[in-house]
Amino acid sequence: MNTIIGFEKEFDVIKKSLREEKLNNSILINGIKGIGKYFFVTNIIEDYINFKINPKQITHHLSLLNNNSHPNIKILKKKIDEKTNKIKNNIVIDQVRELNNFFQETNIIENLPKFILIDSADDLNLSSSNALLKILEEPKANTYFFLISHQPSSLLPTIKSRCLKINLSSHTFDNFKKILISQNVETEDDEIFKLLFDITNGSPGLSLSFNIDIILDIFDQLINSIIDN
Repeated sequence: MNTIIGFEKEFDVIKKSLREEKLNNSILINGIKGIGKYFFVTNIIEDYINFKINPKQITHHLSLLNNNSHPNIKILKKKIDEKTNKIKNNIVIDQVRELNNFFQETNIIENLPKFILIDSADDLNLSSSNALLKILEEPKANTYFFLISHQPSSLLPTIKSRCLKINLSSHTFDNFKKILISQNVETEDDEIFKLLFDITNGSPGLSLSFNIDIILDIFDQLINSIIDN
């Protein structure tokens, strides 16, 4: 399991509630895009696997989770359109119907809850949102929904009302820098980290989507231009 940086308090609260079987069935994780909400949720699930599963079987379970093939875990995202070979604009109602089948099935691994991760709930359209709402309205014991959202205002109020809301604040500069270093972003110049922090509003995920070498080149050109003038 990778180290959580910046959201240790929120992580510990959810971990404790989950282990004590006191966690709400539906949890809305919100915050700006790229701060690590998906990483946060998958680490919660990994922690629970480590807590609950026989140590000899943990590696197998984590491998299934990473491949999105674990029988007790479902990760819902936008699919690729087979006709255009492009990612669809929305999570469509057929996906939620398939999710409902998974929700209704008996747990394949009895001593492990079902985890359903929707990344992101912002991608639900009206039809798929209403279909999900019907599922959330009839929660089942030992089943947990994690809804990731970058813009909670875009969600149906009725969906939000069913969820425990966990807001992950933007990272401080120090935590932002630690995350990038943990992802092998290397530079001896703190100004580069500050530049990335400013242009991404403190989003490590967005920063990692950039070509860092190009950013470094632009930065060098900017400094040289200032010196020349």
